[in-house]
Amino acid sequence: MANVLYLRKIRDFGERLSDSITFIKFNWKNLVILYLVFVVPFLLVGTLLGASSFGSLFSRLNSGAFSGDFPYEFFNGRFFLAIFLYFISIASYGTAIYLYIRLYEENDGRAPSIAEIGKLFFPKLLSNILYTFLAFLMMMGVFMIAIVPILGWLIALGGFFYLAVNFSILYAVNTIEDNSFPSTISRCFYLIKNNWWFTLGYAIVIWMIYYFISLVLSTVVNLIFGFTSVNFLTTPDNSVFTEKYFLVTGLTSVVTQVFYLIVYVGMAVFYYSVKEEKEGSGLEDRLEQLGTQGGLHGDTEEQY
Repeated sequence: MANVLYLRKIRDFGERLSDSITFIKFNWKNLVILYLVFVVPFLLVGTLLGASSFGSLFSRLNSGAFSGDFPYEFFNGRFFLAIFLYFISIASYGTAIYLYIRLYEENDGRAPSIAEIGKLFFPKLLSNILYTFLAFLMMMGVFMIAIVPILGWLIALGGFFYLAVNFSILYAVNTIEDNSFPSTISRCFYLIKNNWWFTLGYAIVIWMIYYFISLVLSTVVNLIFGFTSVNFLTTPDNSVFTEKYFLVTGLTSVVTQVFYLIVYVGMAVFYYSVKEEKEGSGLEDRLEQLGTQGGLHGDTEEQY
């Protein structure tokens, strides 16, 4: 039987972490391919635009040719497009990963194809972007309370972190489920209710794992780029040096950000576990499948 992991079951803290690692172990090749297809194009174009914008900025600083609009002219279309593409890459990665996990679960452990994910991708990506802006407005709205000295800031910070923890499963809920707008927001609060501190601790551990792996890898990649690109970066023109430096930095981030899948998979496993705690439909479905199909996973895992 192929390596499969049933997602809808109740887990304790350690099981959620171990099952997250197990899922990545079973599916890492397919998940990396999702990154290459749905994320890297946005990152590459954003990196090129960002490097060009910073190169132009330092070119003006180096030449001393300032105008009345400097430094505001730096914040041009290229700069904002680069920022937007970086944001899209994050939303795209989350959408692709959660669609893969959704179809994996619906197909009883069979890995979905790129075409299957593509059929659902763009509507879910657009809705995730919309929910991101809505969540951002809600989180920024709590800082209106900060106009009150001291106490207002404490309440605002508390409200910000309260919302941030609840929205940690926003992409998972919106992508895996088919909820009407804006019921995904209330759905997040429902699932996290009575699990806020548990969610906070779990999210911190997941982020620490991602940060440590990313830090180690980025250090290695930076050393490699540093030794192999000395001639590439050496130039008498500081603006050209700056542009190439940011280009190398951006390409390094393309390599390291693939490990963001640790966060997405970890929160997906958390979502299925807390959903099972609240609703308990997973066990019933498994028993029904045992009676009708003679097993949980009739198909073998598909590789791209």
